[in-house]
Amino acid sequence: MKKIASLSLAALACLAVALVAATENQLRDSIMAFVSDEGSVKEQPMTGASKELRIWRPDPAAESAAAAAAPRAGTRLVIGRISSNARKHWPRLEAMAEYLSVELADKGVSGVDVVMVDTPEEMRELFRTGQVDFISETAFQALELSEDGLAEMLMREWKSGVPVYNTLIFTHRDSGIRSLRDLVGRTMVFEDAGSTSGYLIPRAALARQGLTLTELSGPQARPQPGTVGYSFADKEVNVVGRVHRGITDVGAISNLDWSDDDEVAPGQRADLVVVHETDPIIRSMILVRANLDPRLKARLAEALERMHLSEAGRATLDEYWSTARFDRLEGDALKSIVNAQIMHETFRSF
Repeated sequence: MKKIASLSLAALACLAVALVAATENQLRDSIMAFVSDEGSVKEQPMTGASKELRIWRPDPAAESAAAAAAPRAGTRLVIGRISSNARKHWPRLEAMAEYLSVELADKGVSGVDVVMVDTPEEMRELFRTGQVDFISETAFQALELSEDGLAEMLMREWKSGVPVYNTLIFTHRDSGIRSLRDLVGRTMVFEDAGSTSGYLIPRAALARQGLTLTELSGPQARPQPGTVGYSFADKEVNVVGRVHRGITDVGAISNLDWSDDDEVAPGQRADLVVVHETDPIIRSMILVRANLDPRLKARLAEALERMHLSEAGRATLDEYWSTARFDRLEGDALKSIVNAQIMHETFRSF
């Protein structure tokens, strides 16, 4: 303490500048603190993100007990989904439920049921009351559902065949915009307020650059001085169209949509240029009820992890959001969650 107290004001100023200058990558690569809790791991980023991650990890003690005693006979699991489009999503959930019913039949599970609700609040209540056991969700929603301790992150889901994705912020090559610093006084178009890659992530990226955003009354309106004005276009193809026609200065879509000719026609892509690319975040993940029997968590994780190895499993994965596979939340998968967590905390701060 004496050495610190004796530092000159100039030295303290230099130290402060050095700390502020720490790069975003250094924050994400910081050491993680692991705290065991009945087979779960609470992972606390030392810097960059302030909240713990609740990630399930295999518990050797629970697995040993599972070898001697199966869960209560006749246990039924419930897979859930937050969606108002039952016609589109119910068949996908049923396919997964049927597959897992067969795979877990000799492991203390008599079947898997399906439940759907319209809102995250309803799903949170189902987790709280034990009426749902596991769901598939994108990064921001998964972080919010797990932060109160009702759910844990179980597996990474390679939704649409990819483990991670990111957002591209783009403009017309003749706009004069070359970086995010050029956006002050310009206009931006997002997909919709609920889109992770089309709104939440790019808005957080602009906030991290110190840019102030104001919502416009329409695509032709001009922003307030010193701000970036934004509006919504509802669909990715509309976002691209507005920027390509010069109605709006910049837009944001995922890298997956950018490479899809149905969303961005080759002729349009040739006239557009990417000015910023966000760090990759996890595409989707499986959340499991935190107080579910640890043996069932382990058996569910094992069944999901092995799906891509069998013909029946691959067929089910294809029907279930064109998923390539499920794998454990470690290494690059864990880093992609931390990336999402940093962006999520940034978004929630404004």
